[in-house]
Amino acid sequence: MKKLICSSLALICIAASAVSCGAKKEKEKKDEFIGKWQCEKIVMEGEESDNVFGIEASALFQIELKDGNKGTINSLLLTDDGEPADIEWKKSGEKVQLINDDIFEDEEVFLAKEGDKVVIDMSDEGDEKENKAYLVKVDAFKEMPEDPFGGLSEEDDEDSDIEIETEEE
Repeated sequence: MKKLICSSLALICIAASAVSCGAKKEKEKKDEFIGKWQCEKIVMEGEESDNVFGIEASALFQIELKDGNKGTINSLLLTDDGEPADIEWKKSGEKVQLINDDIFEDEEVFLAKEGDKVVIDMSDEGDEKENKAYLVKVDAFKEMPEDPFGGLSEEDDEDSDIEIETEEE
């Protein structure tokens, strides 16, 4: 009888440890995209850079993916006034699709894992050279620049003091 109780107890312990290990691995896999992702470098037409027109790469994409398929994106290229915009996300195979009809319009935007980074492929079909943004996981985002475009605005274009002289015949 003692053998039966000891054997049963040992079997229960082994089964419990196997079940808990499986749940932990599944949770870790689910969480691989969750967190704060900030652009580290960008590749345009095959040329790698840490800035675009003098704007630091970190200001191009700051994406936070949260539990519950919610998140935010902050991008000088996509959002207004450097303020984060709400997004939703869903897992699609080994990638994550970012969803916000106002920002992405009809475009499908995906994050794909490459080692410890995520990549946004911005290449159009038929592009000969790659166009990608590489994002790294961070604890906190860098601050967005206050005036990344040097004070230029649409109003400046209309009220420009620049005069163009033409030769009269």
